[in-house]
Amino acid sequence: IIPSRRNTDLGFRVANSVPPMVVVQGGRLPITSGLANQTVESFQIGRCEVTWAEWQAVRTYAIANGYDLTSVGTGLGSSYPVEQLNWFETVKWCNAKSQMEGKTPVYTISNGVTYKAGEIQPALNASANGYRLPTEAEWEWAARGGPKSQGYAFSGSNDLNLVGWHALNTHGSAKPVGTKAANELQIYDMSGNVTEWCWDVTTNQRITRGGGTIGDATFCGVYTRGWGYPYYRMPNLGFRLACNSGN
Repeated sequence: IIPSRRNTDLGFRVANSVPPMVVVQGGRLPITSGLANQTVESFQIGRCEVTWAEWQAVRTYAIANGYDLTSVGTGLGSSYPVEQLNWFETVKWCNAKSQMEGKTPVYTISNGVTYKAGEIQPALNASANGYRLPTEAEWEWAARGGPKSQGYAFSGSNDLNLVGWHALNTHGSAKPVGTKAANELQIYDMSGNVTEWCWDVTTNQRITRGGGTIGDATFCGVYTRGWGYPYYRMPNLGFRLACNSGN
């Protein structure tokens, strides 16, 4: 059971035995989406954005195991989202977390070698049980509430202030994850807080989703797409995890 009260720290997940990943049943995006009628298979996605504490714990393991993530990332506190990561760094971190937990890393380079270093376009092992970035379609499907969607403009409400941190209710700084109301799937912060990297590419840029505290409501809709060069590191840019259903 997900507690109805707002949490102020990630400790709520342990104290209430709330799984950090949410199983999202598949379906088809609505005609109101820029990805109209795309089918999404069942998958899992992070209940919250990856936090500074989570990033640091995995980064320590990663550095000791050949990943070039030394001094990468920033955060305002342990339960705040990690920020200032480029796209390459997020997928390498996903591989490190997979390896740390005994899962098969998703992202590889030549000859199936686990992607650990450099700014290289990796291949994706779709059958691997490790962690990865969500696809853009998965991200939007989860933000809309999946099969439980109520058709809200923002993730969980038509009132952005209820579910999201954005430029008009902050001073432009990220807030601790999970401190606004969740959406229909009990997922937090998919409208606002930090913008999130996705897997998909458009021309030579990677898709971002979710708005953030440096943008207004226009950027926080479940339908709003953004993009950035994969080597960009920016304040208010982070990510959340995904993995295949049942992994």
